[in-house]
Amino acid sequence: MPSLLQLLAPGQSRRLDAAEQWTVHVIGFATGAMLLAIAFGWYVNREIALFLFLGAILSLAFLTTTANPLRPSGRSWLAWGLVALSVAACGYFIAMHPVHEMRLPMIDELSNADIAASAVLIVLVLEATRRCIGMILVTLVLLFLGYAIFGSNLSGAFAHRGFSTQEIVDHLVFSTNGLFGPALEVAAFLVFAFVIFGSLLDRVGGADFFYDVANSLVGKQVGGASKVAVVSTGLYGSISGSPTADVVTTGSFSIPLMIKTGMSRTYAGAIESAASAGGGLLPPIMGSAAFLMTDFTGIPYATIALAALVPALLFYQSVFLAVHFKAHRDGLQPMSTGKTPSIVAILRRDWVYLLPIGLLVWGVLSLNRPSFAGAIAFASLLPVALLRDRSPTRLLKTLFFGLSDGMRGMIGVGVACAVAGLVVGTLSMTDLTGKISSGLFHMAGGSPFLTIIVAAFVIIVLGMGMPTPAVYALSAVLAAPALIALGIEVLPAHLFIVYIASMSAITPPVAVAAFAAASIAKANPVRIAAVACRIAMVAFILPFVFIYQPALLLVGSAWQIIAAAGAVALGVLALNAAIEGYFLVMLDMAKRALLFAAGICLFLPFETAQLGGALALAAITMWLWLSRRTLRAPSEAAPTL
Repeated sequence: MPSLLQLLAPGQSRRLDAAEQWTVHVIGFATGAMLLAIAFGWYVNREIALFLFLGAILSLAFLTTTANPLRPSGRSWLAWGLVALSVAACGYFIAMHPVHEMRLPMIDELSNADIAASAVLIVLVLEATRRCIGMILVTLVLLFLGYAIFGSNLSGAFAHRGFSTQEIVDHLVFSTNGLFGPALEVAAFLVFAFVIFGSLLDRVGGADFFYDVANSLVGKQVGGASKVAVVSTGLYGSISGSPTADVVTTGSFSIPLMIKTGMSRTYAGAIESAASAGGGLLPPIMGSAAFLMTDFTGIPYATIALAALVPALLFYQSVFLAVHFKAHRDGLQPMSTGKTPSIVAILRRDWVYLLPIGLLVWGVLSLNRPSFAGAIAFASLLPVALLRDRSPTRLLKTLFFGLSDGMRGMIGVGVACAVAGLVVGTLSMTDLTGKISSGLFHMAGGSPFLTIIVAAFVIIVLGMGMPTPAVYALSAVLAAPALIALGIEVLPAHLFIVYIASMSAITPPVAVAAFAAASIAKANPVRIAAVACRIAMVAFILPFVFIYQPALLLVGSAWQIIAAAGAVALGVLALNAAIEGYFLVMLDMAKRALLFAAGICLFLPFETAQLGGALALAAITMWLWLSRRTLRAPSEAAPTL
């Protein structure tokens, strides 16, 4: 007999027959074409577009994902029934939109049909969340909904005045603060434009281009396969913005290569997972959480992207150094010793890929319409596809499946943003946000540093088993007010949340990127997640650093920015050497402890500590360099036979 946990576990990908495949493609293409047109400036009523988007996301979720891992992956009439129910529920809101548009929210009463359709839609969203994400997020939503219904029975500070069914439904479904609120709007009107760009770029060979660039740069170095994985994953992830998509795309060839050159299966999966988690932090695209941040804070996306650049580069420096030191410690070989094309030759051959990427970067940084920038970058890929295939028929096919693939790639993000809207709506209705923020501050005893640590812990706990956009949406209303109350500026406070939330992709026990890598590496996903967290440890430290050193976010004079970035870069070097146990030579525990202490000093926001850490690192480096020469001297002096 299957256990209850097995029955409630997330589903697996369904094996679609021809009719189901074409249904998925048609839904994806039609919805994708509509959203792309909106990104180009075509006017569609906001509510109508969101109803269509949610109906498509729910239909695709039920068609492509089984009810649980024990269910057969073939055709399911239950799934088709849920699709029909999703279409009917969203269709009801579309048909009734002229009536609902005229009513006064919270004043005019809802009909029984309105309440019934709303209840059905909420249940469908929760079921799609359970199938695609897991029961953890569903349980969290049910707890918040339970608080809205029964919270008036509580005593003390957490009690509220009580809400009727009419008020709850009105706020969660018929207002702009709930299900159809900012989170779903960002997913439909902003994130999608970049997801389809990444989807089409992959279809026209963009992932291969990034891989060739990485191979030409670092493929012949020690541990070249691992370094190629880090560089190519970072390049592709900066465009896709999705850790799971990054693992599946670049990991499908990088993980087997790493294993072939001597890397263990667990470590190969961990490297790919850690590098993919950073894709949501690296401009120009970053991830859906960064787009949500623009809506929550009102800060232009270009400002967020520029501020995130230095910490993202430091993160990838850390992952690259972790791979470099481990490769030397384990004596791994280069990926290939044969002749590989130079970077100049690759750019001369595939320079055409730089045009849409450059256009995208320009559009994101120069225009105040990120979705339009994504749309024009998507359009600029069409000539690339035509040059590559030299067939208008194949171009149309590429466009059709590119939009379809992009919409399928939106399933997880769309479901997460929809269910996050339910939580955000409940929090705003009950004023639980202020109560939790006050609770966090009191839990930390009023200490600013402890409050930041408690906030990070809450975000990490929320992130276990949840996608990044959902974690950010919840944390932005739970933790951000507490951080801002400490006097922290809005940009570093929310970017702090984005960084911690992004690491949810590799945080055990439920780490979506690690599970995706495990399926390729054929290794234990929990072990992969644990090693990935060690490799990406700096990503957990950097948010604390830029909270106290805003110069890392390009806030301050040129000298302050250079000094802060330089100190942290040296700290990243020292910490990774200490963790991996190699720096010029193999390190014993005493040397590792000294390097670790030097690295921590370089992270501290005090000039004296940074100077002491830099001097200590310089002294240790000289000591190890002399030790290396001493170790080599006997073999160099020995006579050859």
